[in-house]
Amino acid sequence: KIFPSSPDENFSHKLNRKMYRAGVASILSQLVREGRLSVIDQLAVDSPKTKQFAQKMKGYGFDGTVLVVTDKLDDNIYLGSRNLPNVLVLETREVDPVTLVRFQHVLLTKAAVAQFEEILG
Repeated sequence: KIFPSSPDENFSHKLNRKMYRAGVASILSQLVREGRLSVIDQLAVDSPKTKQFAQKMKGYGFDGTVLVVTDKLDDNIYLGSRNLPNVLVLETREVDPVTLVRFQHVLLTKAAVAQFEEILG
C-alpha cells in the first residue's frame, strides 16, 4: 500500500446504554444456565492474607479462573486476592461483558445481585 492505515485510527463503536445492559443481562443468564455463576451471602476475610483467601476460594470448590463480584470492595479481600493469578475481585459497577465472559466461574454476593437488579432494571 502506498498510504497505510493510520496508527491513530479508532475502531471503537458507540453502544447504546440499553443495549449494553441487555448484553450484560443475557451474559449473566447464560452463566446461570451453564452453572458457572454462584451466589453467596457475603464474602468476609479476617486478615489480608493470600493463603487465607486462597483456602476460602478452594472451599467453594472452584478450579480455574474466578471472578468475584462484591457490592463494596473490602481492603482485606482486595489485599488477599491481588496476588492470586486466577482470581479477580471487582465491585458491581466495574463489571463489563468482556470480564464476565473471560472467567470460568463468577461468584456474586447477595448485595451484588441486588445492585445488578437495580442497574439492569
